[in-house]
Amino acid sequence: MVILNVSSHRGLVFSNIIWACAIAAALGAALLKGISLDTLLPYAGAALFPAVMGLLLWPFARAEWAQMLVIFSWIGLAIIASFAISFVPMAVLFLCAPLAAALFEREKVIEAMVLSAIFAAIVFYADKFGYAPEPIASAVQSGWGEVAGIMATIAFMLGAMFSVSAKAEGKAIATPDAAVLSPSQSGFAQAYPGAALKFDGKGRLLSASDNALSLFSLSDKHMGSLMISELMPSNEVNVNELADAFAKTGLTGQTEKITVTAPTDYPNAMDNPSQIRFELVPQADGNVFVFGADQSGTALKLSELEHAQASAAKQAAEKTLFFAGVSHELRTPLNAIIGFSDMMRSRLFGPLPGKYAEYADLIHDSGQHMLDLIGDVLDLSKVEAGKYELHYGEFDVADVVRSSLKMLRPSADAAEVALDAEITGDSDLIIDADRKAVRQILLNLLSNAVKFTPKGGRVVVKARIEKDMLHLNVEDNGIGMNASDLEKIGAPYSQADNAQLIKTRGSGLGLSLVKTLAELHGGQFKVTGHPGAGTKANVYLPVSKMDALLE
Repeated sequence: MVILNVSSHRGLVFSNIIWACAIAAALGAALLKGISLDTLLPYAGAALFPAVMGLLLWPFARAEWAQMLVIFSWIGLAIIASFAISFVPMAVLFLCAPLAAALFEREKVIEAMVLSAIFAAIVFYADKFGYAPEPIASAVQSGWGEVAGIMATIAFMLGAMFSVSAKAEGKAIATPDAAVLSPSQSGFAQAYPGAALKFDGKGRLLSASDNALSLFSLSDKHMGSLMISELMPSNEVNVNELADAFAKTGLTGQTEKITVTAPTDYPNAMDNPSQIRFELVPQADGNVFVFGADQSGTALKLSELEHAQASAAKQAAEKTLFFAGVSHELRTPLNAIIGFSDMMRSRLFGPLPGKYAEYADLIHDSGQHMLDLIGDVLDLSKVEAGKYELHYGEFDVADVVRSSLKMLRPSADAAEVALDAEITGDSDLIIDADRKAVRQILLNLLSNAVKFTPKGGRVVVKARIEKDMLHLNVEDNGIGMNASDLEKIGAPYSQADNAQLIKTRGSGLGLSLVKTLAELHGGQFKVTGHPGAGTKANVYLPVSKMDALLE
């Protein structure tokens, strides 16, 4: 296990002592030249102030406030020296603040550099524009200060660089008995939520976290002796995958990730094979960290979710097929009911009493309405089951529009609603699509528009081709729709709030079918409208099948 044997921030003491020795050496050299001690003592004392501060604050070097006091003491010395002697060359002292910051944290270097640059700029401009006070140092004091300041800065720089280098190397120094450290002593990854282990380059276990001890049933006796190939037993499913991944990590120097399945008799496997996810991370010293997480519960949950999803999909498909089958079977008797009621309405076998004739009309209308609803359910069931197939072919949309209007004309006349068509274009509106599906789109939109348009209203069908897209629009001046109703458009079995205002209720599948059929063609369906201002249904279909495939 990695152990620090170099005291944190010890470089701060070493560098400050180097600075103090440099100032003392410069003071001694001056005395040998015959310069009075009283002349230089104030300047030497000021120069020693940051070093003294660093030594006094060393026990608190981890604290933010102590680090900032050390940095500002060096900046303060540079400012005082620049004003007392001269900006050049005493500005070199501004370098001491970043050097001192390097002894703390890397982030502090940037802060110290920014602060030093700001104060150096202030001092420079103050000196340049005459705002700085006149230098108070004599020629002798200035000469000594310049030499001492430069030489001490160089010495401080060398001391700081040596201390930072020693600190980095100290982090990688390991104890000789690291291979036999117990998990409680190592504690290198106790915070990891899974199992954390450390192996040497030969695959011997060096240390393990408490979670690893529990997961793999290990103890202190395994430290230094257990091989990685023995961590999990091999079987027909797991043939030394972990050992192979470890060997590959040693060869490539890259992280490896594998999932290993333990046999059912493994201590922690319980009723299901234990799925353990391993991540092997190689280190520069040749050791390998192995992080493992038991994913048995996750694998079981995923299996249950997949089973539930498959079951839900099967039930949905069976429900869809059931609806399709029931709808298909109901159409046969309904056709018979509609046919017989139509014969009674037409008095084919003679007149009927007035009340019976009225009942025949009701039977016919109700049967036809039910047949329409069942047709919608059957079509939607086919779509949901993936059984609805489009049969492409070229045809003129104008013919489909005219035939659809003709089919809806009796209903519109009975509702006293006008039906019109506006077909734009000099040539025929030829498209390659499913003719039956396009007719169903138009019939659903027209019947819906007629249903929600009051007496005296008007429904208009517009058709045109723009940029390889067919634009079909069905507009009415009926009761309209609000914002919440527009959001429901296309959702199966949902109806607008204004559906309560009409006598004939539908299944809520008409517009859903329109949207589905348009999207099957690679087109779009949109509805706009406002309460009391009518509704506009817009269908956009690709002109050719190739355009639909490219959508």
